[in-house]
Amino acid sequence: MKDRAMQALYLMALEPIAETTGDRFSYGFRKRRRTMDAIRQIDTVLNRQHSPEWILEGDIKGCFDHISHDWLLSHIPMDKGILAKWLKCGFVFKGGLYPTEEGTPQGGIISPTLANMTLDGLQTLLAERFKRRSINYKIFRYKVNLVRYADDFIITGYSKELLENEVKPLVVDFLKERGLTLSDEKTTITHIQDGFDFLGFNIRKFHKRLYTSPSKRAQKRFRAKISEIVRRHRMCKQESLIRMLNPIVTGWGNYYRYGASTEAFHNCDNHIFNVTRKWALRRHPKKKRTWVNDRYWHNLRGRKWTFAVVYKGKKGHEDYLALKRLADVHYTEYKQIKGDANPFDPEYDLYFQKRETQLMLETLKGRKSLLCLWNKQGRTCPLCGKPIDRTKAWNVNEKAIDGKIVRELVHNTCYLRSKRKSCKYEPISMYR
Repeated sequence: MKDRAMQALYLMALEPIAETTGDRFSYGFRKRRRTMDAIRQIDTVLNRQHSPEWILEGDIKGCFDHISHDWLLSHIPMDKGILAKWLKCGFVFKGGLYPTEEGTPQGGIISPTLANMTLDGLQTLLAERFKRRSINYKIFRYKVNLVRYADDFIITGYSKELLENEVKPLVVDFLKERGLTLSDEKTTITHIQDGFDFLGFNIRKFHKRLYTSPSKRAQKRFRAKISEIVRRHRMCKQESLIRMLNPIVTGWGNYYRYGASTEAFHNCDNHIFNVTRKWALRRHPKKKRTWVNDRYWHNLRGRKWTFAVVYKGKKGHEDYLALKRLADVHYTEYKQIKGDANPFDPEYDLYFQKRETQLMLETLKGRKSLLCLWNKQGRTCPLCGKPIDRTKAWNVNEKAIDGKIVRELVHNTCYLRSKRKSCKYEPISMYR
């Protein structure tokens, strides 16, 4: 525990540096960035009239386990003695201590940031090497773009030969310096019309339009998980089964609601219906199918064949608990984060507050949290005492009280005014 606490302490100092010097289009293990930011950046790069058509899908062999210790000690701006101890501490497996000669600390909370800082710089290297040029008074573009999420990345290019003969060797040399290698089996070059998988999405261009949908592998894993839960709980109550399945269905639907997922949702809903029907019929082998159907499926809100059960709520009122449907999850447009947005830069505080508020408004849980905050504060701003309503812009502000993060709804103008008052001293320029 002491070791993890020390890592957390050093991470507090290292993370602002990593955010400031990191690649602009790197999204993994970074504050306020999500997988959908990476997917939207790919959409920005490829969904154009003259966008690149060839994709290099990069896969690094055991990224966290093979980073060079010498490179980390030479390039990570922190206490070298402490970092060396963490890197060389080894790990315990089945009662035995095994030394570590490469890689980041096993299970360390500082490891993702170290890995990110190791891979940062690749975007700058590619931009300098393949910047647009003027040939015979014409602008020539290599169309080389990098999008990275942790150790998964894709690089675009105008031709297969460019990616294979120039880009890939450059990436190999970049990684070799850091003790890393590309997997020859998993690193492939694909045409955009054939499509490629990235972060659970399949991205493909068809009739000059880019489609982002759940990958076949992701759908297969989801269906297998649903089947496994139903198989393991053959004798449980219907209410218990619904409560187990609903979080999984909701989570999967919320992740893929930003893509073209209608067909995938329909197929997965059919699978859920089939496995739950088999589950119900197996429980009552001597009953007719009509009896089973009437018992487990109901007509709710005008929708037939809803897998639901009557249950008593907290106040004793009877209500239906229904199994969620992916068909009820509607497409939502995702607003990508600004590439230069830094959560440690005070200039972006208001930007992140607006963004956090917008993300909360997109989900039912988030809207409930906002409503609870609103009522808890008496529907007023704690800084000025005036009502929080539609007439004045407001956002969610986070502050630390007794070591705990507390949220409150405040007016934007009140927040900026209070921040100006809290800044008692002007920063002194180092150049004057």
